[in-house]
Amino acid sequence: MATTDSAVPRPYVSKAEGDLLTITIRKEFDFGNLHQDWAQSVLTQHPGPFREVRLDLSACGLVSSTFFAGLIQLHHAYTSKGAQPLVLDRVDARVVRNLTMLHLAGMFTIKAR
Repeated sequence: MATTDSAVPRPYVSKAEGDLLTITIRKEFDFGNLHQDWAQSVLTQHPGPFREVRLDLSACGLVSSTFFAGLIQLHHAYTSKGAQPLVLDRVDARVVRNLTMLHLAGMFTIKAR
């Protein structure tokens, strides 16, 4: 089981167990510059392949465009290696609305709050 190093400040916590990768987006995602290159950091730590990639969004509300850009980056990287559509778990209704407006909702399995 691999997890992120807690000594390095990151806007997420990740845990890989077998063919499941869980990424928990922290409430502090958009504070300062912690969110820059977050998706690339995940891909470096956990290149995969994974059968399922789950993003736990229960701790955050609205997120910036940087989050959506990283989400697309993760989608392309992991699904190209055989992962099912990424699961967005416990998503705030406002984020679901934004995904729908951006025509991105169909790319993911969305489990709203």
